Amino acid sequence: MHPGLRQRSGKSLEGKQIMTTLENKVALITGAARGIGRAIAERYGSLGAKVVVNYSRDEKNALDTVAAIERSGSAAIAIQADVSKVADIERLFDASIDHFGVIDIVVANAGVEIVDQPIVDFTEEDFDRLFAINTKGAFFTLQMAARRIVDHGRIIYIGSSSTSMPVPGTGLYSGSKMAARHLVEVLAMEIGHRGVAVNSIIPTAIEGAGVFTDSVDQKFRDYVESSRPMGRMGRVEDVANAAEYLASDLAAFVSGQHLLLSGGGQA
Repeated sequence: MHPGLRQRSGKSLEGKQIMTTLENKVALITGAARGIGRAIAERYGSLGAKVVVNYSRDEKNALDTVAAIERSGSAAIAIQADVSKVADIERLFDASIDHFGVIDIVVANAGVEIVDQPIVDFTEEDFDRLFAINTKGAFFTLQMAARRIVDHGRIIYIGSSSTSMPVPGTGLYSGSKMAARHLVEVLAMEIGHRGVAVNSIIPTAIEGAGVFTDSVDQKFRDYVESSRPMGRMGRVEDVANAAEYLASDLAAFVSGQHLLLSGGGQA
């Protein structure tokens, strides 16, 4: 067994043993220096995958993520690329394949977040920044994934639960995340004949990620705990759990779907 590899097993209806392992797989994760991206990168590494840790500016945390993956017994590399630039995305995929040979899993996670911003207040600069990264970046990452991923690979987009229902103060942010959510459904239809599964994970507010990376306002935490049936915020580990499932053999026939992580709430 791969050093440090966590292995989960069960039996299918045909009685075949199914194990959650990503050994000999190569996973590319954008925005993997911190938060959700880092949690997924470290989870995939613990399951045996070789991991490409993409980052835009935070080289230190990207290298820390690489080191954590290597300590689990797997291989990893950090590659700088700004997903708002198509040339950088192409370079990221080229460098990943040059280093590891193939790409089996792509997680389009890189994004920026603005919350508590009424529609009447956002600026052209805010619009350009969010749509450059969250929309353009996600679109071209998904496009490049479709072109370069192996047959029977996995493509996962990390969206936002604010696209599931209107949430005051998130109009610009949720608008920038909505387009790629739709693209997931179209792409699943267009490349399904190759056995590639394309899905999205739609997390609610996640402690340790986005605007909640460093701290969570107690009033917001109290609001979440009172409004969520499970009485807590989401955690980066919750998203990593979903990403583990969607990358595994267990999800081979799941495609064009959006997995909402909301603790029983609507968003």
